[in-house]
Amino acid sequence: MIILVSQNSDRRVAIVSETFALVFKAISRSKKDSNPSNNKRSLCAIELLPKKDLTDQGFKRLSGQEIHGFIGLIEIDGLVFIGTITGKSKVAQPIPHETVNKIHGVDFFCLNDSRWDFVEIDSSGYPVISEAESMDRQDSVPRHPCYEIRKLLSNGSFYYSSDFDLTSSLQNRGFSEHSLSSDNFEQEYMWNSFLMQEVITYRDRLDTTAKQILDDEGFLTTVIRGFAETFITYVKRLKVGLTIISKQSWKRAGTRFNARGIDDEANVANFVETELIMYSNQYCYSFTQIRGSVPVFWEQDTALINPKVSITRSLEATQPVFDDHFIRLTNKYGPVHVVNLLSTKASEIELSQRYRKHLTKSTKVILGRDTLLTEFDFHKETAQEGFSGSRKLLPLIIESLLANGYFSYDVKEKRIISEQQGVFRTNCLDCLDRTNLVQQMVSLCAFKTFLEDFEMITAKSFIDEDDFVNKHNGLWADHGDQISQIYTGTNALKSSFSRKGKMSLAGALSDATKSVSRMYINNFMDKGKQQNIDALLGRLPHQQAVELYDPINEFVTSELNGLSEQFTSYSTANLFVGTFNVNGTSKRADLSKWLFPIGDKFKPDIVVLGLQEVIELTAGSILNADYSKGSFWERMVSDCLNQFGEKYLLLRVEQMSSLIILFFVKADKANNVKQVEGASKKTGFGGMTGNKGAVAIRFDYGSTSFCFVNAHFSAGSTNIDERRNDFESIFKNISFTRSKAIQHHDSIFWLGDLNYRITLVNEEVRRELSAKREGYIDTLLKYDQLTQEINAGVVFQGFKEPTLKFRPTYKYDNGTDNYDSSEKARTPSWTDRIIYKGDNLHPLAYSDAHLLISDHRPVYAAYRSKITFIDEEVKLKLTNKLYNDYKAAHPEDIGGRNHRLVDLDLDNSSAPKKSESSLPQLKTDSLLDLDKPATITQSPISHTPSLNSLNSVPLQPASRKASSGEIAKPAIRAPPPPAPRSVTSTPIHKAMSSTDLGTSSSLDMRTPPPRKSTSPPPPIVPSARKVLPPGFTEAILTPKSTSSSLPLTKSPDPISRKTPPPPPKHHSSIVSPPPASATKIEKVKNDGKDNSQDAKPNTQASEEHQKKVPPSVPNKKPELEGLTMDSWKPLTPK
Repeated sequence: MIILVSQNSDRRVAIVSETFALVFKAISRSKKDSNPSNNKRSLCAIELLPKKDLTDQGFKRLSGQEIHGFIGLIEIDGLVFIGTITGKSKVAQPIPHETVNKIHGVDFFCLNDSRWDFVEIDSSGYPVISEAESMDRQDSVPRHPCYEIRKLLSNGSFYYSSDFDLTSSLQNRGFSEHSLSSDNFEQEYMWNSFLMQEVITYRDRLDTTAKQILDDEGFLTTVIRGFAETFITYVKRLKVGLTIISKQSWKRAGTRFNARGIDDEANVANFVETELIMYSNQYCYSFTQIRGSVPVFWEQDTALINPKVSITRSLEATQPVFDDHFIRLTNKYGPVHVVNLLSTKASEIELSQRYRKHLTKSTKVILGRDTLLTEFDFHKETAQEGFSGSRKLLPLIIESLLANGYFSYDVKEKRIISEQQGVFRTNCLDCLDRTNLVQQMVSLCAFKTFLEDFEMITAKSFIDEDDFVNKHNGLWADHGDQISQIYTGTNALKSSFSRKGKMSLAGALSDATKSVSRMYINNFMDKGKQQNIDALLGRLPHQQAVELYDPINEFVTSELNGLSEQFTSYSTANLFVGTFNVNGTSKRADLSKWLFPIGDKFKPDIVVLGLQEVIELTAGSILNADYSKGSFWERMVSDCLNQFGEKYLLLRVEQMSSLIILFFVKADKANNVKQVEGASKKTGFGGMTGNKGAVAIRFDYGSTSFCFVNAHFSAGSTNIDERRNDFESIFKNISFTRSKAIQHHDSIFWLGDLNYRITLVNEEVRRELSAKREGYIDTLLKYDQLTQEINAGVVFQGFKEPTLKFRPTYKYDNGTDNYDSSEKARTPSWTDRIIYKGDNLHPLAYSDAHLLISDHRPVYAAYRSKITFIDEEVKLKLTNKLYNDYKAAHPEDIGGRNHRLVDLDLDNSSAPKKSESSLPQLKTDSLLDLDKPATITQSPISHTPSLNSLNSVPLQPASRKASSGEIAKPAIRAPPPPAPRSVTSTPIHKAMSSTDLGTSSSLDMRTPPPRKSTSPPPPIVPSARKVLPPGFTEAILTPKSTSSSLPLTKSPDPISRKTPPPPPKHHSSIVSPPPASATKIEKVKNDGKDNSQDAKPNTQASEEHQKKVPPSVPNKKPELEGLTMDSWKPLTPK
């Protein structure tokens, strides 16, 4: 990219890629603005234009340097500056097509003043002038206003990427084609968040196409602070790339003595997420750890000798903030194992004691379930044996390490093998030297576990002198130095041991020198550094973000809302939703009574089924889930759905341990379905196991979005609070790509075994059910816990349930209609429910089905949904017309030019196409090129030629059996071949890249492909409906309870936005198969005859179906021919 300036009429600055330009212009605020605070804020107009539109506009180069990225806007003393990256070097490539660059140079170009144009700045921030001029102007020459921020950003601790989201871990971002999207970044690691604040808001207002242009062209750059580096090495004969990426949070950023402990927003000082990634042409591996200051309110003075630690807030006042910090961590990472390395000496023991009290006292995060604590006095344990004594920590944490597992991915088969299910949070006083050495040790132990699991090395192999171990240790030593430089200004202590495994005399002398340097820097230099950090983060007094002026967007949006009927059409779709706790059964059965309760009179367009307990809920089955049970139910449901000649396609399966959700759609409606995704959240045993929790899917049907959540809440008649916590945890932590959450959908369904009970005495409930007096269902519903909770507004805010007229669905004796006769004699209850939210939904039926294969009864609900279709081509033409109208009406805006966001026809065949052939072929060296010949070297990979990949047989993970005296390590089970989490995601197409995607900016300036309308053409308007089919009514079923007036639960905060589900104690994780292909759309037909004979169960037919594998297509059952509107009794509104 390049940067241009135009002085024609009004001053404008443009950042230009190969095909587009981002144009900025300073705007004078109106004197009529009544808000005095606004008069102090700088205004800036921004527009995205095709590059060709800059022709003949008087633009010229503002700088001869190449622009590698735009990092935001900042206002200093009334001047608005555009921040850009002008110097960088490639330092890491975790996987092919993902490159990390270190920032070496940053320039700020003034938008509303030309005095700094074409001025060369020296190392002190002053303009470079001749000796003659310096004598005359020595006192009058000002320093560049952005010099301090420029110096901070150019100090080598900041990194960015032009091809992936550097703020997220590999496990969270996956191998998606569009992982760079600004929708997905984790804000706490984005150090230019303040500079980009308004620009991100501008981006959020754009349509999807314009957003994609901004992302793909690399205009918006996310900057992290931390460390990144890649080394090439060998594991035996297999060539691998080892990468560390480390990100420091800016939420409580600062230097050593200026930022300690926790703040009121539950952010801690020196919080760093570190990820080790190994990539080969066979497997990819990653393991994540975190570090952070002790999360209590404490300070430390700057005394040169033994600075005193002071705890500044009481235990009771600190506990809520402490809990918030760990709730945030457990939501994101799963169970957190705290490794506290503080000493038992007087200077640190008080912090350790307080830390332990908070963990023990917490009622929000339970010690032993959500958190684990290992206290290890590093100084004491290494006093006699040296730093090698730190290895005594491993036996104390090995069980957690094996339970948490690691992320692994099969490169050749493009599937996830396992995911990391928990995290180690390590701390000492500064979270630097001791912490780095211990994290390095844990990292190597986890890596060796992976290599042994996949039989790359044997358990008894001596690898301490192997090249990959040396490279691993070198990476961690470099990482420790960098993090220490950020926090203290010097390299890390103990780095000699980190690199070589032993402490030399030179290393000890070096540590002494660093300690003296730290005292000087911390006492005399850190104050100025802290001010620069605060300026970058927008924390200085009266500092405000540059405000963007965007009247055109408001005008166009307002006009489009009024003209929506010109590009919007409507249709209907029939939905069938079911839930069934199958109690671990694996016997084939005829599901027709559940899926076709009135025969073929109702053939839904969409079928979503939620199953619970598809595997038995025993400790062994939960930890070693048999995912073949999911396939069994897929086949049985598919056979039943396809019995009447209509073809149903399975588009998504999402399974988590004993929970599974199935999504079928009619073949002729499949092309209406887009963006199918799945997600899951574990809540069993504090989020560690999947016996309780939820699996969810979401998709778009036309332009209407749907979300289905299949949940299994905590059991027990009195555990209402636990069920409430389950709901909140699932609601906040289920998330899909581009940060979509449950509440971001037009139509939402919660179904499953929600485990809510009837609060009456068991004998009284059974008496009412036996007597069957008139209104007995309504009488019992008054004591239903779910009804009470919804009416109280504490769960499912805004959700409704259709009129409930069926008997309690739990608990039956297996194979009978008798309620539980065991010793426990559970109270009959409506544990199995389906509730919904959405103004476009009209319930048609809600009942149970008479299937006797479980101790629960299946429940179903039928809906008719209003579907919206948007013709994107018509909308685009109308949008362009509105822009042109605005342009004609406001010729004075921006020099008479159209102040539009996007003004181009993306379907124009003349538009440049995004293809490999159109890109210049550059001869570059890839950091992670596994195909070129080279030799092994100890130097960083960025200076190492690549090596030949070996055509070895793909390794397979081996089961790990514990010998006597060893801790048993859980086996890695390879699940069925998975699909990406989203249909929009594309796995790696080439495991071995020979193209360097980070060397030349020309490869980052990609032209988006011509975009065609993703919505189908407006559906044919259906003809007038005939008589309603049996089982349907024009009247909407009356919800028995609703709290629609209550506000929807707040959306999850950014830290938990891209959270993976907390884990069970095993490595493996399941990813669902890809959706089936789509076929042509047809209009919805609502035919049917109105007959009057009630349906009767056919036991003989049911028994015959059980014997058939697979079941044959049955003859039309004569008893279903005469069904009437009364056939579904619960249809009658109360």
